[in-house]
Amino acid sequence: GLRMGRWLPYCMGGIGFAAPWSCGTHGSTGGVRSRYQSIRRIPVLILSRRLVAPILAFAAALLVWEGWVRIGDVPTFLLPAPTEIAQYTFGNMGLFLPHIWATTWATLIGFTLSVVFGLIIAVAIVLSKTFEDAIFPLVVMTQVIPKVALAPLLVIYLGFGIEPKIFLAFLISFFPMVINTTLGMKSVSVELLELLATFKASKWQIITKVRIHRALPYMIEGAKISITLAVIGTVVAEFTAGSSGLGYLTAASAANLQTVQSYSAIVILVGVGILLFGAVHIGGRLLIPWAPPTTLESRDQRLT
Repeated sequence: GLRMGRWLPYCMGGIGFAAPWSCGTHGSTGGVRSRYQSIRRIPVLILSRRLVAPILAFAAALLVWEGWVRIGDVPTFLLPAPTEIAQYTFGNMGLFLPHIWATTWATLIGFTLSVVFGLIIAVAIVLSKTFEDAIFPLVVMTQVIPKVALAPLLVIYLGFGIEPKIFLAFLISFFPMVINTTLGMKSVSVELLELLATFKASKWQIITKVRIHRALPYMIEGAKISITLAVIGTVVAEFTAGSSGLGYLTAASAANLQTVQSYSAIVILVGVGILLFGAVHIGGRLLIPWAPPTTLESRDQRLT
């Protein structure tokens, strides 16, 4: 007969789970324990490689930058050294905090609107082919419009303040949500749809109980793209139509040749973008822990 000790690790998910106590009938206990320990080391190896490699690359780039500025005696107003930027950033954090909040708040509102309206339009596209033919060219137009050229016009219609930042953040992050959500909803197999039709399921039931559930991994991946684009949209609006925010501070500092302050704002802006992306990624894994890993995660598991 089948030996449960041989098949149990694979039945329970393979990587990440094994039951050495149930494998006494197959092979030596030492061999099973060794395999169990090697499997448990896989996430640690992946995590360490993901952390160490970019940290070393980033540190090397900073060393080259610092050495070039110091050895070449580059003036600070042209290119400050990383140590000068770090010292100024941490020494003047009180100056940056209001601008960080202004940029983050506008980005989050624009991103939230893109998620909500992206889901609504994706549902309408799936429900109506006519609506898809009518709206899809307009959705594409929102992506190809040069946002830098549009930003000055927003001052005329929305004035200075948070409104143009929210609108541009929404506009630039809207496209990935619509495309990914629509793709996810349409990825339901034809066989399943035919089965649901056999049980007389309505279109709304199919949308709420099947298509949205199937589209959740696609929506999370689209949200990762949208949140970074929303940061870009907010900053572009702050360049021309903002009175606060990291983009406004960057442009104002550069105009006054306060290069260190401008670089500090850019560094903080990068950090804000990374934190927002990480929050969406972690939130997605918590929301749908059953979802399969992304392509990059699957590749890392295979290589390890």
